[in-house]
Amino acid sequence: MAVLCGAALVAGLAACGGEPERKPLPSGIVMHVDQTRLERMTRHVFVRVENNTERRLTVTGFVLTSPRFKQVTWKGDESMAAGEQADLEFTMPAGRCGDGVKASVRLTYRLGDSAERVSVGKADDPYRQIALMLGRDCARTTLAKAAKLTVGTPTIDGSGPDSVLRLPITLTPTGKRDDVRFGGFESTPLFRQADDSPVGVDQPISSTQKTQLVMSVVPARCDPHALAEDKVGRLFGMRVMAPGLPDDSWFYLPLDHDQREAFYAYFHTSCGV
Repeated sequence: MAVLCGAALVAGLAACGGEPERKPLPSGIVMHVDQTRLERMTRHVFVRVENNTERRLTVTGFVLTSPRFKQVTWKGDESMAAGEQADLEFTMPAGRCGDGVKASVRLTYRLGDSAERVSVGKADDPYRQIALMLGRDCARTTLAKAAKLTVGTPTIDGSGPDSVLRLPITLTPTGKRDDVRFGGFESTPLFRQADDSPVGVDQPISSTQKTQLVMSVVPARCDPHALAEDKVGRLFGMRVMAPGLPDDSWFYLPLDHDQREAFYAYFHTSCGV
């Protein structure tokens, strides 16, 4: 029996009761790593597997690797007919600094009536959403080495359409880096930065005393439909500059539930909707 098993291995068949057979990835199987707009506030992402073969594809697992994050392992049983696709969801680990994504997938699957097999292929980042997420991670960890970020309680200056929401932010130095700089805040589809809010600045972050910042915003437009359909209107970018970081490095300000709700409440009172 051992001889027959050995012969099977030589012939390229699956090992007797062992690991799945290794095969080149069929040209009709295409993989992407991506995130939907609805999940932009989370780390919920997915590997999309497209079955462009002429047989049913059943995926039972994958191992996703990249120089930018820790290895991800997924196990399940996702079947798709010829011409269909499936999104295999997972939580993205914290990202490392670097370029691109360079993701590779070790896919475990069955094709038609075949035995389980394993193939390795690349997964592209078609809309650069994963590269952007990892870039935000890099900017956030770079700032964290220099200072602890604390977001305060939003306040409102003025009333009605002339009012401005102000958000205090404190950077408390860690003493570990003195070469990180603040580059300003970004607007969103729902709110724009007010005239006195720091935008496009180049401000050193002190390594010896607290840096006090204030982000000031007003509604981008008083459109109730924009508010009702909002998904990313409270994702405010904070720009960071440091040696080795790309020029457009930024991350989302970490807002808790009460802080996020304060922005919606302000929109209602400022716009009267």
